[in-house]
Amino acid sequence: MKIYKHILVSALGALVLSWSGASVAYASNDTTESTSGIKVQWADFDDYRDVRAASEPKGTFHKRVKKSFDKFFTEYGKELPEGQTLSIEIKDLDLAGHVEMTGTRNIRIMKELYFPRMAFNYKLTGADGNVIKQGEAKIKDMNYLYHEKTWKRYREGFYYEKRMFREWYEDTLGKN
Repeated sequence: MKIYKHILVSALGALVLSWSGASVAYASNDTTESTSGIKVQWADFDDYRDVRAASEPKGTFHKRVKKSFDKFFTEYGKELPEGQTLSIEIKDLDLAGHVEMTGTRNIRIMKELYFPRMAFNYKLTGADGNVIKQGEAKIKDMNYLYHEKTWKRYREGFYYEKRMFREWYEDTLGKN
């Protein structure tokens, strides 16, 4: 009987540790750094304007959002010239669409009114550590539903937000 109690206590302890780890995964010190020269610092997802899950648990959705964007930033970081580092501190994120209750479940509704937005601080540094460019960016795409090649949205999660970032990147940093 004592062995079973020990196993149960150990299992509960592991469960509590895993829950606590998940709850701090999006603290303001959560930084993702890739070998390609991009560092991303996330704030608490609950503080962002709209990173609301529709049909999955909030924690799972936040992990999926972070993983998708981190993969995107890692891939996009390869566009940087050798030795440059782009540091991004995401201050706010508002995903395209709006979560609404329809019948018995929540779904994300896409309408012109619910356009994607992102606010972040950025700093681009060279291989020597000197700052090349820095600033604060507040980007939005009020025309997100009417761009060419919207078919790609079905293949890539968070397409609208990533396309919006790509446009900002090319306009702001593309000539470095």
